[in-house]
Amino acid sequence: MDEGSQPSLAQSRKDFLSHLRYAKGYSQGTCYAYTSDLGIWGRWLEEAGYDWRACTHVEAEQFITWQMRERGVKPSIVARRASCLSSFYKWAKKNGLVEEDPIYLADKPRRPYRIPVWLEREEQERLRDAARSIDDLPENIYGRTRENLLEVRRRYDFLFGLIQNSGLRISEALAVKVRDVRVANGIAKSVRVIGKGNKERSVPLPEAFGEVFGYWIANMRREDFVFAKEPGGKAPSARAARAYLNRLVEKAGIDKAITPHKLRHTYATRLLESGAELVDIQVLLGHVDLATTEIYTHVGEDRMASVVSKL
Repeated sequence: MDEGSQPSLAQSRKDFLSHLRYAKGYSQGTCYAYTSDLGIWGRWLEEAGYDWRACTHVEAEQFITWQMRERGVKPSIVARRASCLSSFYKWAKKNGLVEEDPIYLADKPRRPYRIPVWLEREEQERLRDAARSIDDLPENIYGRTRENLLEVRRRYDFLFGLIQNSGLRISEALAVKVRDVRVANGIAKSVRVIGKGNKERSVPLPEAFGEVFGYWIANMRREDFVFAKEPGGKAPSARAARAYLNRLVEKAGIDKAITPHKLRHTYATRLLESGAELVDIQVLLGHVDLATTEIYTHVGEDRMASVVSKL
């Protein structure tokens, strides 16, 4: 290759991220993580004096070893970075920027397997009670009245309730507009979302939740975000939602690290307990690969092992 005619790693990284964002439909969060990972790779190459276009699996393994031995980076993070580099070099090879993919033959760390964390039914009730109890709301804080704070509490109660009854990702739930909710006879029947990879799916809602959810959005405008801070406004950020959930979990006395994604795990666990097949759970959660959904088979196995141990 003519070195002078080839784009730099920095320019290639920008082109790759544009491809992920606009052609593949990756989220901003994922693209931000890829930007960071490729930046670390680029700085390491510069310090080591390697050309990103001429690297082999030897240099890739050196990079992996450097992270784990010298920097003490967790295997799960190193594995994620290796996955990022693999995607980048596959794209670069396809576009004629490199001749070989140095990640393909590299010895990569395995991602540690972890059984998903979820809420038991009793813990779900405690979380719901904590969200609906207003004894901790002050009369006034930073100019916001108790009524304002109560409205915020009610909005988050419905947000976390929707995730537990639909399995939506937090980004998907916050992006839902009133027009995306199919309502019949005042009951919310399903929610239409655009998931990862710009893929659309419709998720049915349990009738009991659909009744209260349908009533709550009845007077909202079709173009409004369901969880907007005010009519015509924007929904809260995912970070704000996680922080509020942390406060409710602490108030409920739940001794688990619960995030919105763990509420998604809870939904999948309830489906499995109800006899749903993995392929059904895959469709409802919006997983592209069934292998991603297969982590939930271990939920059932773990429960059965617990039962057997009591014999």
